[in-house]
Amino acid sequence: MSSVPRPASDSALKRRKGALAAAALLVLLVICLIAWLHGVYVERENRHRHQAERELQSINQLQLQAVVGWQQRSLRDAEMLVEDTLLSAALGHWLGDGDVSAREGVRRRLRTLNELGHYTAVHFVDSAGTVLLSNRADDGREGKRVPMADLGALQSALSSAKAVMAEPVSDQAFAFPFISVFAPLYDDEVAIGAVWLVQDLRSALLPLLEPWPTPSQTARSGIVWRDGEQARYLNAPRGVKAEVLQYRYPLDGNPAAVVLALGGVRGVFYASDEQGRAVMAMASPVFGTRWLLLSSVEVAEVFADVRRREVLALALPVSLLLLASAGVFGLVLRRAWQRERVLTQALQRSLGGLEAQLRVDPLTGVANRRGLDEAVSFQLALAVRGETPLALLMIDVDHFKLYNDQYGHPAGDQCLKALAAALQAHVGRAGELVARYGGEEFAVLLPLTDGKAALDLAQRMCEAVRRLQIPHAASTVASHVTVSIGVAWLKADAVTVEYARTHRVAPEGGPDWPLMSELLEQADAALYEAKRLGRDQAVLYLDPDGEVR
Repeated sequence: MSSVPRPASDSALKRRKGALAAAALLVLLVICLIAWLHGVYVERENRHRHQAERELQSINQLQLQAVVGWQQRSLRDAEMLVEDTLLSAALGHWLGDGDVSAREGVRRRLRTLNELGHYTAVHFVDSAGTVLLSNRADDGREGKRVPMADLGALQSALSSAKAVMAEPVSDQAFAFPFISVFAPLYDDEVAIGAVWLVQDLRSALLPLLEPWPTPSQTARSGIVWRDGEQARYLNAPRGVKAEVLQYRYPLDGNPAAVVLALGGVRGVFYASDEQGRAVMAMASPVFGTRWLLLSSVEVAEVFADVRRREVLALALPVSLLLLASAGVFGLVLRRAWQRERVLTQALQRSLGGLEAQLRVDPLTGVANRRGLDEAVSFQLALAVRGETPLALLMIDVDHFKLYNDQYGHPAGDQCLKALAAALQAHVGRAGELVARYGGEEFAVLLPLTDGKAALDLAQRMCEAVRRLQIPHAASTVASHVTVSIGVAWLKADAVTVEYARTHRVAPEGGPDWPLMSELLEQADAALYEAKRLGRDQAVLYLDPDGEVR
């Protein structure tokens, strides 16, 4: 019998089945690869989210520290006035006996607070809130009353015998939004009124919030608090054109970040902003106030770069799989790992640079108030432990407000830069530090330096400023810019162990040691004496019994 040939279609059917099996296998491999890559994408996105959350949290906490530091400095200035018995006695002589010289002495003290404390205005008010005395006799405030919104804070200060900070106010009493601090004063335990310290919010508080330390198009921080059924904003949200204290937002239960924060949500959370855009937010309460520091950044900005990279990473491996190039997968993963390491290192460098910038004055390049406080705390501990001297110079530019009025603020900034460079040229030993104390005031920390050496250096600094020959036509001291310097020093070998223990002179004591405050107060007193004696000179602090410290 002859054999029967197989149909020609059998081989084609086998090829089709093989192709289908290969295609099915390829599809299965692609599906498995996509599933695996999706898992990698989700993991990396979560990791990036955690990094972004930590960065937002760090920036919020650094800004919170700056706000709390400003608040504590303002209250500390006021508490020093509460404890100033000489000021209370002078007010008693004026109010009780009609002593005109006592009144002018009080006015000079208010003017000094206005200049050295960098307050916009300083007044003395009676218990009813009427301004009895201003730092300037011609400012037109005497006889007027404290705004109604601040009367509660005044009464609270008088009843508690403690300095009280009021809420931010926008009132016709001043042409700018301001915040008040009241320092109650007493004569024989009878309230005679309070010193009213006024600060312009635009220059005192907003600079601590508005600059964002890392590159971002949507990040911002602001202070908010509950005002009835609305949220009150110190500075308006991003994209809203409103003046300071003029923006409010209804607390009607919508998922906005400010609504959740004022409802009790703390830490990092996700919500929407006032315009409905998805944001990552961080809320922190400001101690001792009703305020919340709310920082936010748009989610789209946070994840835009990582999502773009990951979509490309999904498409590229699929194409490489079709070309059967398994080795390229390893290269892609290796590059992704390197990119992640670079991003992590860049974030760490950014946070480290931010921490360093918080201790440097951006205008002059010398240390700022925070850097000075930390350096004084550290050097004071070393001085007490090693029984070595420690000196501090407080330097004030004579009639600098008149300089700004005469030549303008840009010229004033250039003047401060030149003075900072001249002062910096006179220090160089380990631990010595020049810092901008605020406004036109500088401080110089001098470890291992006694009063005589510190006074000699201060006099050389005065001469160095004179040699700069910066014109100052509005000065009553000279035709050029001059400085007044107060010198104080601590004889650490005279500090007993018991005194150090009672005054908390130990590394764990923190920056607000009474002994440190005493050194600052003595330098301030010497600076005040230098200004009283005619300015353009250095004065060493003397003990009340006349002995040089």
